[in-house]
Amino acid sequence: MSGDELNLRVDAVTTQTRRFKSLIGEFFRLEFKRARPKWGPYEVCIEIERTPNTPTHDVDNVAKAVLDALTGVVFHDDSQVERLIVTKMDGDRPRISVTARPMQEVRVLEDA
Repeated sequence: MSGDELNLRVDAVTTQTRRFKSLIGEFFRLEFKRARPKWGPYEVCIEIERTPNTPTHDVDNVAKAVLDALTGVVFHDDSQVERLIVTKMDGDRPRISVTARPMQEVRVLEDA
């Protein structure tokens, strides 16, 4: 945790999203006992690293498992996530990296 931003790396990937959800959930219950979920819009970035021998993962299933695990810890409900970016890439080892943070206000400048 860095302020309101959470950075998490799981050095494993499983095809069983229920197992993944329980692993992350258990980690939060043990390591972030004082963490309190917050209200407001969030953005979540998920990077799925795989090797040639890693089983194929559906990005939507991994995203759902991650959002479910963060619910009640980072934010109250996954409906608060207004921006979700999920990327699958080749890497040195199977791993999932997650960044969750409150949305930054985006200002659009009008042409003068």
